[in-house]
Amino acid sequence: RPGTVHALLGENGAGKSTLMKLLLGIYHPDQGTILFKGETLKNHSPQQALDKGISMIHQELSPVLDMRVCDNIFLGREPVKYGLVDDKRLFRDTEELLQSLGMTDLDPLAKMCDLSVAQTQMVEIAKAVSYHSKVIVFDEPTSSLTEEEVEHLFRIINMLRDRGMGIIYISHKMAEIKRISDEITVMRDGQYVDTLETPTAEISEVIR
Repeated sequence: RPGTVHALLGENGAGKSTLMKLLLGIYHPDQGTILFKGETLKNHSPQQALDKGISMIHQELSPVLDMRVCDNIFLGREPVKYGLVDDKRLFRDTEELLQSLGMTDLDPLAKMCDLSVAQTQMVEIAKAVSYHSKVIVFDEPTSSLTEEEVEHLFRIINMLRDRGMGIIYISHKMAEIKRISDEITVMRDGQYVDTLETPTAEISEVIR
């Protein structure tokens, strides 16, 4: 739902990533229906998912390392002037976007290969927001982050939630789930098991 963080839990192989790939248009479902804002999504492509406002921060980050932060965020959507990339506007748009997300330590002109894992993840989040996303999927986003970096990530997620975005948060870390999510859905062996309200959900019940 808008303005909520929905945690998606399950063992490895439970079907979490497959379900998200269906949502993102990477796979097409054999049966069932995907409804997004009242619209049925059928055989949509990843680009169509992005255009509708569905994006994902993958666990395995894949930036274009030889390009700059601004180039990565607006890749394929660069502002053009007289048939050429408008570098000044590209820089300005990136700077405004990063500032709006509190990512002031990121230099729009820095090369991706010079960034840490946490900084690279922030660029991916900024890119997702630049598509005016309504739903952002986070796939185990804290697996390579320090405690301080996790705190920064949570501040960003809370900011996105406050702006009315729907966040799907995949993780195996129960303490994180209890802290960041509003609801928890559990999957097992490719099947939906249950959805629980996070404040009242007992960890033992979630595990069971």
